[in-house]
Amino acid sequence: MKKLAETEAVKAAILGTFVADASGLGVHWIYSQGKIAQIAKAHEGEVEFLDPEAGNYEGAPSFFAHPHRRAGDSSNYGEYLYVLLRSISDDGFDVGSYVRIFQEYFGVGGEYVGYADTPMRETIFNVARLGKDVYRRALSAESSLDEKKQRFAAHYISHYFFESDTEGLRRQVRTPLKLQQWKREELEEADRLVELVKTDLGAIGPEDDQMPALSRSAVLAWFYQGDELDQVVERAVRITNNDDDAVAYSRFFARMMRDIYQEGPRQPAEVEGVLRRLTEKYLSILSEPSRELVRKALEYPELDYRRATKTFGAACHVHMAVPLTLHILLKTSSFAEAVRINNRSSGDNCGRAVMLGALAGALYGTGGVAGIPRLWIDRTATIRRARATEGGALLLG
Repeated sequence: MKKLAETEAVKAAILGTFVADASGLGVHWIYSQGKIAQIAKAHEGEVEFLDPEAGNYEGAPSFFAHPHRRAGDSSNYGEYLYVLLRSISDDGFDVGSYVRIFQEYFGVGGEYVGYADTPMRETIFNVARLGKDVYRRALSAESSLDEKKQRFAAHYISHYFFESDTEGLRRQVRTPLKLQQWKREELEEADRLVELVKTDLGAIGPEDDQMPALSRSAVLAWFYQGDELDQVVERAVRITNNDDDAVAYSRFFARMMRDIYQEGPRQPAEVEGVLRRLTEKYLSILSEPSRELVRKALEYPELDYRRATKTFGAACHVHMAVPLTLHILLKTSSFAEAVRINNRSSGDNCGRAVMLGALAGALYGTGGVAGIPRLWIDRTATIRRARATEGGALLLG
């Protein structure tokens, strides 16, 4: 792990994601730019921070997903980031801790009341079956323990699996084994089985290439770098999106964010050049079809989100959302302008906000002429909850 000392850029990235997501909740999944223009006309030219209202979804291709949310709330995308902040600590990302908190928050009886997208819904279903899988993995692993003791170790590992992170799980598993007077080398082997099962856990999500996959990249990029960043991002992504394109785009995004954090703040006039350079630098991470789409996004001489939406699509899939997001960021000159154009581009604006908000937040910062408007930060309800999490205390102050 290679944490960065400076937190201002990652703080702005997190705030930017929450703000960009919440700002577009009232028009999320309206697939008509004309309809969104009508809504804007009825609200003094703005669609940011509107209450989700069923009437705004009538007469246009759309999906009204947020009847229980209000202006300033997060969509399901912002909630993914919130759960990540609840699960991370100064020690970084732990797969078991993330899965446990994900299940507690989004699962049956959890705090979350809202739309469950496919990655969320299918992951919760898979986690419910995971206890048996953990037991089988621990039992089938090559081990120096005899068959009876390996069965004991597998039982306790699966029993306590969701109650703590890796180190906590080791302690919990050791307690009953010590009472059975296991030898030091046997306890160490049980520790190794814990580590093996935790490391092997990642790929429990559905084969899904939608934008929740990218919801962890910006935060993980502050903790890790290089090959380790790639590996941790892949493990995190496959928890909810067990898909190669989802992994590739998430790694691509994470590498860009790490460079932005390390290079420091930029002037608004420099943003397009920085984005273009980093996009080209990490293009090889993507598959060839994905590279072609991103190259098209780089070719636009000026902002044309209407044509770009027709070219790439406005739905939730990474190969649609990422090129459109890059086009918007390359051809706007402030956080607010990028967010407004994103919301007017229709479709899954909140999904695109995961990447757009983080990049624009980190590059433009907060306040001032080009940064995240402080009024928008104040209007975003999830930020207050996020600050109270362990990850929020670490990264948001």
